[in-house]
Amino acid sequence: MAQMSHEIVLRSPTDAEFSRFVAPLSIAFGEEVSDAAIENDRRTIELDRFIGALDGDSVVGCAGAYTFRLTVPGGEVGAAGITAVGVLPSHRRRGILRQMMTWLFAQARERQEPVAILWASEAAIYQRFGYGPGTLQTQFDAVKDKIRFARPVESAGRVRILGLDEAVERFPPIYEAIRRSTPGAVTRSEARWRWELLADAEWMRHGNGAKVLALLEDDGHARGYVIYRTRSEWDSLGPKGVVTVMEVSALDAAAEQALWEWIFGIDLIGSVRGWRGPAPHPLQLMVTEPRRLGTTLTDGTWLRIIDLPAALASRAYRGPGNLVIELTDEFCPWNAGRWQLSVPGKDGGGSAVVARAPSTAEPDLVLDISDLAAVYLGAFRFADLVRAGRVRESRPGALAAADALFSTVRAPSNATMF
Repeated sequence: MAQMSHEIVLRSPTDAEFSRFVAPLSIAFGEEVSDAAIENDRRTIELDRFIGALDGDSVVGCAGAYTFRLTVPGGEVGAAGITAVGVLPSHRRRGILRQMMTWLFAQARERQEPVAILWASEAAIYQRFGYGPGTLQTQFDAVKDKIRFARPVESAGRVRILGLDEAVERFPPIYEAIRRSTPGAVTRSEARWRWELLADAEWMRHGNGAKVLALLEDDGHARGYVIYRTRSEWDSLGPKGVVTVMEVSALDAAAEQALWEWIFGIDLIGSVRGWRGPAPHPLQLMVTEPRRLGTTLTDGTWLRIIDLPAALASRAYRGPGNLVIELTDEFCPWNAGRWQLSVPGKDGGGSAVVARAPSTAEPDLVLDISDLAAVYLGAFRFADLVRAGRVRESRPGALAAADALFSTVRAPSNATMF
């Protein structure tokens, strides 16, 4: 138990208390959290990483974290996946969220997790705590009959519908092979695969229809998979069902296009929708009329650098090069000040040495920790920060040098909700 103020006490629940501790979420988000959903959460939740904010005997807020490994350019890093954050309207503006975030960050530091990530219900809330947009995501809503592929692929195998148990066995190795080279992607436990990503209880559907699990195979070798939902819909003109694609993962470009061609060929549907896709989306280069996809771009996961030297040293750079960065960080003051990033490696990717800059060193760039978070995985460049007025170049040429060091081969993406 940790007492954070004279009124509010933070502590983790026992297993028997878990339902009571998540109760504030129903009111905070204005939607009912069913008993079945709570029971399902018990399968993946880490009780020692979940906290409730108690005002006397009443739970007035809650927050938690999952233990992840986050892929970064050239490597991976421990990450706290912040989740289930909510405070009752009756207790707003009392610093409870700040107290809970302080607790979660302190735990992440104890566990040597240099960064935290989350899906923001309202981004303005979390920017106050130093989060920046770590990944971007695309969505699309396309009329099936309007989509044609510019260069159809030859047969890449056959698609087979799987049951839950076989999907739990066959899908994760494909995802893990892709995750290791996709900045922003996170590890997935077997429990998350079985009970969240692949399960299909009625309360999970939200009107989008039953979940389908399909595997692309070539001579028995798995090349990719798709997770989607199909909602049946008809009118006087015939079928106009909706396929909602939740995830497509493929080991190569031909396999990915083969899966998309198969999806757009499903009978009895009028439209195909895609969620949480990468930015840019590969379909935009596969089809003859990319505008017909109706693609929209939004923020994806938000990232907070908790331990600056550890976070920067965990990723690779396009060296050699040296950069002195002056950072502001109100919420985690141990990150504030001037830091020197030295990359001795040859061009193509090298590890960095990160240390406090000598007192005589003048900064090359001046920015806030949330701005550095936006470029950490490659979602944005330092040049983008300049256009938004979020970084100051103190040495001519420093911006170009920083962008060269931080450049990435692949845009960051994350399809894992938590």
